[in-house]
Amino acid sequence: MPQSRFTLIDVFAARPLEGNLLAVVEDADEIDEATMATIARRLRLSETSFIQTATSPTATYRHRIFIVEGEIPFAGHPSLGAAAVWTHRRGLAEVDLVQQTISGEQRLRVKMVGGSGIVALWQNPANFGPVVEPGPLLAALGLPESATHSALQAQVVSTGLPTLVLPVADVDALAQVNTEWEAFAGAMAVPDELKPIGCYLVAETGTGAWRARMFSTSVTGGEDPATGSAAGPFGAYLKEHTGLTKLAVKQGVEMGCPSELRVETSDGIVVRGDVHIIGEGVLTLP
Repeated sequence: MPQSRFTLIDVFAARPLEGNLLAVVEDADEIDEATMATIARRLRLSETSFIQTATSPTATYRHRIFIVEGEIPFAGHPSLGAAAVWTHRRGLAEVDLVQQTISGEQRLRVKMVGGSGIVALWQNPANFGPVVEPGPLLAALGLPESATHSALQAQVVSTGLPTLVLPVADVDALAQVNTEWEAFAGAMAVPDELKPIGCYLVAETGTGAWRARMFSTSVTGGEDPATGSAAGPFGAYLKEHTGLTKLAVKQGVEMGCPSELRVETSDGIVVRGDVHIIGEGVLTLP
Protein backbone atom coordinates (compact mmCIF):
# COMPACT_ATOMS: atom_id res chain seq x y z
CA MET A 1 0.00 0.00 0.00
CA PRO A 2 1.26 3.55 -0.78
CA GLN A 3 2.45 5.63 2.14
CA SER A 4 2.73 9.40 2.66
CA ARG A 5 4.36 11.29 5.51
CA PHE A 6 2.24 13.67 7.53
CA THR A 7 3.10 16.33 10.08
CA LEU A 8 1.01 18.06 12.73
CA ILE A 9 1.96 21.70 13.21
CA ASP A 10 0.54 24.52 15.33
CA VAL A 11 0.38 27.77 13.36
CA PHE A 12 0.11 31.34 14.70
CA ALA A 13 1.07 29.84 18.07
CA ALA A 14 3.29 31.45 20.70
CA ARG A 15 3.99 27.93 21.99
CA PRO A 16 3.03 24.35 21.16
CA LEU A 17 -0.61 23.35 21.72
CA GLU A 18 -1.82 26.85 20.91
CA GLY A 19 -2.80 28.46 17.61
CA ASN A 20 -4.47 26.60 14.74
CA LEU A 21 -3.55 22.94 14.28
CA LEU A 22 -2.78 21.81 10.72
CA ALA A 23 -2.08 18.43 9.19
CA VAL A 24 0.38 18.53 6.27
CA VAL A 25 0.51 15.47 4.03
CA GLU A 26 3.68 15.23 1.93
CA ASP A 27 4.48 13.00 -1.04
CA ALA A 28 0.92 13.62 -2.24
CA ASP A 29 1.42 13.36 -6.02
CA GLU A 30 -0.25 9.95 -6.12
CA ILE A 31 -3.17 10.86 -3.85
CA ASP A 32 -6.29 11.58 -5.90
CA GLU A 33 -8.66 14.44 -5.12
CA ALA A 34 -11.39 12.22 -3.68
CA THR A 35 -8.94 10.64 -1.23
CA MET A 36 -7.62 14.05 -0.18
CA ALA A 37 -11.18 15.16 0.52
CA THR A 38 -11.83 11.98 2.53
CA ILE A 39 -8.69 12.48 4.63
CA ALA A 40 -9.71 16.08 5.38
CA ARG A 41 -13.22 15.00 6.40
CA ARG A 42 -11.88 12.30 8.70
CA LEU A 43 -9.30 14.56 10.36
CA ARG A 44 -11.93 17.31 10.82
CA LEU A 45 -9.40 20.09 11.28
CA SER A 46 -10.02 23.61 9.96
CA GLU A 47 -7.88 22.65 6.95
CA THR A 48 -5.63 19.84 5.78
CA SER A 49 -2.70 20.51 3.40
CA PHE A 50 -1.28 18.28 0.67
CA ILE A 51 2.12 19.01 -0.90
CA GLN A 52 2.60 17.96 -4.52
CA THR A 53 5.14 18.62 -7.26
CA ALA A 54 4.58 22.06 -8.79
CA THR A 55 3.15 22.26 -12.29
CA SER A 56 4.39 25.88 -12.58
CA PRO A 57 8.08 26.46 -13.39
CA THR A 58 8.18 29.41 -10.94
CA ALA A 59 6.76 27.55 -7.93
CA THR A 60 8.61 25.46 -5.34
CA TYR A 61 5.67 23.11 -4.79
CA ARG A 62 1.96 22.78 -5.41
CA HIS A 63 -0.21 23.23 -2.34
CA ARG A 64 -3.69 21.66 -2.22
CA ILE A 65 -5.86 22.87 0.69
CA PHE A 66 -9.00 21.06 1.88
CA ILE A 67 -11.66 21.89 4.43
CA VAL A 68 -14.21 19.25 5.45
CA GLU A 69 -16.47 20.36 2.58
CA GLY A 70 -13.81 20.11 -0.13
CA GLU A 71 -10.93 22.00 -1.72
CA ILE A 72 -10.52 25.77 -1.33
CA PRO A 73 -8.37 28.09 -3.46
CA PHE A 74 -6.26 29.62 -0.68
CA ALA A 75 -5.85 29.77 3.11
CA GLY A 76 -3.44 31.44 5.50
CA HIS A 77 -2.50 29.07 8.30
CA PRO A 78 -2.10 26.12 5.86
CA SER A 79 0.25 28.26 3.75
CA LEU A 80 2.49 29.01 6.73
CA GLY A 81 2.32 25.47 8.08
CA ALA A 82 3.05 23.71 4.78
CA ALA A 83 6.03 26.00 4.13
CA ALA A 84 7.45 25.28 7.58
CA VAL A 85 7.06 21.52 7.12
CA TRP A 86 8.66 21.63 3.65
CA THR A 87 11.62 23.57 5.08
CA HIS A 88 11.99 21.39 8.19
CA ARG A 89 11.92 18.18 6.18
CA ARG A 90 14.93 19.38 4.17
CA GLY A 91 16.91 20.48 7.21
CA LEU A 92 17.00 24.12 6.13
CA ALA A 93 17.25 27.05 8.53
CA GLU A 94 16.10 29.88 6.27
CA VAL A 95 14.59 29.87 2.81
CA ASP A 96 12.34 31.78 0.39
CA LEU A 97 9.65 29.67 -1.28
CA VAL A 98 6.82 30.07 -3.77
CA GLN A 99 3.69 27.98 -3.34
CA GLN A 100 1.28 27.22 -6.17
CA THR A 101 -2.38 27.32 -5.14
CA ILE A 102 -5.65 27.53 -7.05
CA SER A 103 -5.65 31.30 -6.37
CA GLY A 104 -2.20 31.78 -7.92
CA GLU A 105 1.34 31.81 -6.55
CA GLN A 106 2.39 33.28 -3.21
CA ARG A 107 5.84 33.97 -1.82
CA LEU A 108 6.86 32.79 1.65
CA ARG A 109 9.90 33.30 3.84
CA VAL A 110 10.66 30.64 6.45
CA LYS A 111 13.08 30.67 9.38
CA MET A 112 13.29 27.44 11.38
CA VAL A 113 15.22 26.34 14.46
CA GLY A 114 14.51 22.69 15.04
CA GLY A 115 10.77 22.18 14.82
CA SER A 116 9.82 25.79 15.53
CA GLY A 117 10.09 28.97 13.52
CA ILE A 118 8.55 32.04 11.95
CA VAL A 119 6.88 32.14 8.54
CA ALA A 120 5.89 35.18 6.48
CA LEU A 121 3.34 34.96 3.66
CA TRP A 122 2.91 37.53 0.91
CA GLN A 123 -0.75 37.35 -0.02
CA ASN A 124 -2.42 38.27 -3.30
CA PRO A 125 -3.44 41.92 -3.84
CA ALA A 126 -6.68 42.82 -2.10
CA ASN A 127 -9.96 42.76 -3.95
CA PHE A 128 -12.59 44.93 -2.25
CA GLY A 129 -16.19 43.78 -2.48
CA PRO A 130 -19.44 45.39 -1.36
CA VAL A 131 -20.14 47.20 1.88
CA VAL A 132 -22.73 45.18 3.82
CA GLU A 133 -25.49 46.28 6.20
CA PRO A 134 -24.27 44.93 9.58
CA GLY A 135 -27.66 44.58 11.28
CA PRO A 136 -28.63 41.08 10.06
CA LEU A 137 -25.14 39.70 10.78
CA LEU A 138 -25.02 41.18 14.26
CA ALA A 139 -28.47 39.77 15.00
CA ALA A 140 -27.44 36.33 13.72
CA LEU A 141 -24.42 36.47 16.05
CA GLY A 142 -26.70 37.35 18.98
CA LEU A 143 -25.36 40.90 19.25
CA PRO A 144 -27.41 44.10 19.67
CA GLU A 145 -27.49 46.88 17.14
CA SER A 146 -25.52 48.99 19.63
CA ALA A 147 -22.49 46.78 18.91
CA THR A 148 -22.14 48.46 15.49
CA HIS A 149 -18.82 50.24 15.03
CA SER A 150 -19.29 53.99 14.83
CA ALA A 151 -16.85 54.57 11.95
CA LEU A 152 -15.94 51.30 10.22
CA GLN A 153 -18.39 49.49 7.96
CA ALA A 154 -18.81 45.80 7.26
CA GLN A 155 -17.22 44.90 3.91
CA VAL A 156 -16.20 41.88 1.86
CA VAL A 157 -12.45 41.74 1.10
CA SER A 158 -10.39 38.99 -0.52
CA THR A 159 -6.71 38.17 -1.00
CA GLY A 160 -7.58 34.74 -2.36
CA LEU A 161 -10.45 33.65 -0.10
CA PRO A 162 -13.27 36.21 0.40
CA THR A 163 -13.93 37.33 3.98
CA LEU A 164 -16.63 39.57 5.39
CA VAL A 165 -14.90 41.97 7.79
CA LEU A 166 -17.28 43.05 10.58
CA PRO A 167 -15.87 45.62 13.03
CA VAL A 168 -17.70 46.06 16.34
CA ALA A 169 -17.63 48.85 18.89
CA ASP A 170 -15.70 47.08 21.67
CA VAL A 171 -14.05 43.82 22.59
CA ASP A 172 -16.79 42.86 25.06
CA ALA A 173 -19.03 42.02 22.11
CA LEU A 174 -16.72 39.15 21.11
CA ALA A 175 -17.47 37.31 24.36
CA GLN A 176 -21.23 37.75 23.93
CA VAL A 177 -21.61 35.95 20.60
CA ASN A 178 -24.39 33.35 20.47
CA THR A 179 -24.76 32.34 16.83
CA GLU A 180 -28.06 31.35 15.23
CA TRP A 181 -26.66 29.44 12.26
CA GLU A 182 -29.64 29.53 9.90
CA ALA A 183 -29.87 33.31 10.26
CA PHE A 184 -26.10 33.56 9.92
CA ALA A 185 -26.12 31.66 6.61
CA GLY A 186 -28.82 33.98 5.31
CA ALA A 187 -26.95 37.12 6.38
CA MET A 188 -23.77 35.85 4.68
CA ALA A 189 -25.53 35.44 1.31
CA VAL A 190 -24.01 38.61 -0.15
CA PRO A 191 -25.25 39.36 -3.71
CA ASP A 192 -21.80 39.74 -5.24
CA GLU A 193 -19.26 37.60 -7.09
CA LEU A 194 -17.04 37.67 -3.99
CA LYS A 195 -18.89 35.12 -1.88
CA PRO A 196 -17.44 35.35 1.67
CA ILE A 197 -16.56 32.02 3.27
CA GLY A 198 -16.56 33.50 6.76
CA CYS A 199 -17.25 36.53 8.94
CA TYR A 200 -14.24 38.12 10.67
CA LEU A 201 -15.60 39.82 13.77
CA VAL A 202 -12.99 42.36 14.95
CA ALA A 203 -12.58 44.83 17.81
CA GLU A 204 -9.77 47.27 18.54
CA THR A 205 -7.97 46.86 21.87
CA GLY A 206 -5.21 49.46 21.42
CA THR A 207 -3.19 51.24 18.77
CA GLY A 208 -2.45 48.62 16.13
CA ALA A 209 -3.89 45.89 18.38
CA TRP A 210 -7.08 43.96 17.59
CA ARG A 211 -9.03 40.94 18.79
CA ALA A 212 -10.90 38.76 16.34
CA ARG A 213 -13.19 35.78 15.96
CA MET A 214 -13.88 34.00 12.67
CA PHE A 215 -17.26 32.35 12.12
CA SER A 216 -18.09 30.15 9.15
CA THR A 217 -20.48 27.34 8.30
CA SER A 218 -17.58 25.77 6.35
CA VAL A 219 -15.36 25.32 9.43
CA THR A 220 -15.68 22.38 11.81
CA GLY A 221 -17.58 23.63 14.86
CA GLY A 222 -18.38 26.93 13.16
CA GLU A 223 -15.33 28.87 14.38
CA ASP A 224 -11.69 29.03 13.32
CA PRO A 225 -8.97 29.75 15.92
CA ALA A 226 -6.54 31.58 13.57
CA THR A 227 -7.33 32.75 10.06
CA GLY A 228 -4.50 34.18 7.98
CA SER A 229 -6.72 34.45 4.90
CA ALA A 230 -8.93 36.85 6.92
CA ALA A 231 -6.17 38.74 8.75
CA GLY A 232 -4.56 39.71 5.42
CA PRO A 233 -7.77 41.19 3.98
CA PHE A 234 -8.44 42.88 7.31
CA GLY A 235 -5.01 44.50 7.16
CA ALA A 236 -5.77 45.72 3.63
CA TYR A 237 -9.15 46.98 4.85
CA LEU A 238 -7.56 49.01 7.66
CA LYS A 239 -4.97 50.49 5.32
CA GLU A 240 -7.72 51.49 2.91
CA HIS A 241 -10.00 53.06 5.53
CA THR A 242 -7.64 54.29 8.29
CA GLY A 243 -4.11 54.32 6.84
CA LEU A 244 -2.87 51.79 9.43
CA THR A 245 -0.18 49.52 7.93
CA LYS A 246 0.96 47.39 10.87
CA LEU A 247 -1.19 45.45 13.31
CA ALA A 248 -1.30 42.44 15.61
CA VAL A 249 -4.45 40.34 15.83
CA LYS A 250 -5.23 38.00 18.72
CA GLN A 251 -7.72 35.30 17.80
CA GLY A 252 -8.96 31.99 19.20
CA VAL A 253 -9.02 33.20 22.82
CA GLU A 254 -12.66 32.21 23.37
CA MET A 255 -11.93 28.74 21.94
CA GLY A 256 -9.00 28.07 24.28
CA CYS A 257 -6.64 28.21 21.28
CA PRO A 258 -4.90 31.59 21.67
CA SER A 259 -3.30 32.76 18.44
CA GLU A 260 -1.42 35.82 17.25
CA LEU A 261 -1.28 37.00 13.65
CA ARG A 262 1.00 39.86 12.62
CA VAL A 263 0.10 41.85 9.51
CA GLU A 264 2.00 44.51 7.57
CA THR A 265 0.67 46.25 4.46
CA SER A 266 3.25 48.95 3.72
CA ASP A 267 4.76 46.80 0.95
CA GLY A 268 2.25 44.21 -0.17
CA ILE A 269 0.07 42.23 2.25
CA VAL A 270 2.30 40.21 4.56
CA VAL A 271 1.00 37.93 7.33
CA ARG A 272 3.49 36.46 9.82
CA GLY A 273 3.20 33.92 12.57
CA ASP A 274 5.08 31.48 14.78
CA VAL A 275 4.90 27.75 14.05
CA HIS A 276 5.63 24.63 16.13
CA ILE A 277 5.78 21.07 14.83
CA ILE A 278 4.17 18.77 17.41
CA GLY A 279 3.99 15.39 15.68
CA GLU A 280 4.92 13.32 12.63
CA GLY A 281 3.78 10.01 11.18
CA VAL A 282 2.93 7.99 8.09
CA LEU A 283 -0.41 7.56 6.35
CA THR A 284 -1.01 4.15 4.78
CA LEU A 285 -3.56 4.55 1.99
CA PRO A 286 -5.51 2.03 -0.10
